[in-house]
Parts: sequence; C-alpha cells; structure tokens
Amino acid sequence: MELSYWHSRWQKDKTGWHMDIIYPQLPRLWPTLSLPKGSRILVPLCGKSIDMKWFIDQGYYVIGVDAIEKALSEFMDTWSEAFSLDSSHGFQIYRSNNIELWQGDFLKLPPTKLGHIDLIYDKAAIIALPKSKRDTYAQKILQLCNIDTQIFIQTFEYEQDEMSGPPFSVSEEELELHYSNHFDLDLLHKQSKFDELAEFQRRGLSSYLKEKVYLLTPCM
Repeated sequence: MELSYWHSRWQKDKTGWHMDIIYPQLPRLWPTLSLPKGSRILVPLCGKSIDMKWFIDQGYYVIGVDAIEKALSEFMDTWSEAFSLDSSHGFQIYRSNNIELWQGDFLKLPPTKLGHIDLIYDKAAIIALPKSKRDTYAQKILQLCNIDTQIFIQTFEYEQDEMSGPPFSVSEEELELHYSNHFDLDLLHKQSKFDELAEFQRRGLSSYLKEKVYLLTPCM
C-alpha cells in the first residue's frame, strides 16, 4: 500500500486495526523475552498504539515510527508530559520522557541515528504491507538490528485469494525466507481468529484465519 492510502484511512478515521486495549498476548508472552529494564524498543508503523505506553510503564525506552502525523498527534494528545520537536534526515522527531516518535517513511529511517535497539516490536506492521513491499521492509528491519536484537512479530495466516488485505497473510515460510539467515524463529502463540473477526468473513474470507506470534532471536 502507498502512504497515500494510510493518510486517507487516518483522515477518514477508518482505523479499525487500532486497539483501544493492550494487545492481550503482549503481557502474557512478555516473560518469554527476559528483556532487562531500560532496554530500547523500536515499534515500526506504530500509529497511536497504546502498547507503547505499556512498554514505558514496564520500564523500557520506546522509539515509535509512523508516517502519519495525525496518528502520532493523537498518541501525544493522551500523553501526560510535553514533547520537544527536532528534525533529522527528513523526519520530524518528537521526544518526551522515555519515548521518541519519528514521523516519516519507515523505509527511510537512518539506522545510525537510533542508537542501540534491543527489541523490534512488529505488531500488525509486516501484515499491513503487500507482498511486493515486504522484502524491502524486512531488509530495513535487518539494517536496524544489532548483534543481540530480538524481534517480536504478530502475523495472520489465511487464503490470500479469499480476501484482499490489509491485513495480509504472512506465512511462517515467508518469515523464514526473510529472517532465518540471521534469526531462530520460535512460535510463541497460535490461535484461530476466524469466528472472532467476523468482518473478515464479510470481506470474503471463508476457510480459516490463524493469528501467530513469533519471537526471533539472533542465531548463535
């Protein structure tokens, strides 16, 4: 999808993917990661996700990235402290206590300007992209990783021919294609969402819908 598509969705408040609660699997699966307090978490295509607040409440530093000014503004409107404004490499950068928000095209994010990244939290990011853009996205993710960076990824799997994305179907085989040269993939969670997400059935989905969550850890 082009950025104009997402701008249009936000301007029309058609943001059905946004969750007004913490992603339920996040606190349940988090102990698996053993991530020390103070670690730096990168959230690609973050929108106004309140998962970022959860991370900060747990003692982490968050770097959110999104191209949509309205999304980041709505997140900042709920923040209890002021943000300062800076700019770098074509990005507007908003900073507050334990968080910075980069407004701009994620694929143009400068790796050397972010500092050490301990975890990349891919919640509904890779599945927001069509297949033609996912390889470029994965290459950018790899550029942003350090030797010890972990990746937490949520995906959906379904018959792509039955429903047009987003969200798009991303299989484990595709994740392995993108990441297995650098990471070990561990499936943390698998659940049918076919009955729960009836909207997708109205869009044509008729066979199955699986949600999966993976933890990618660097190969030793």
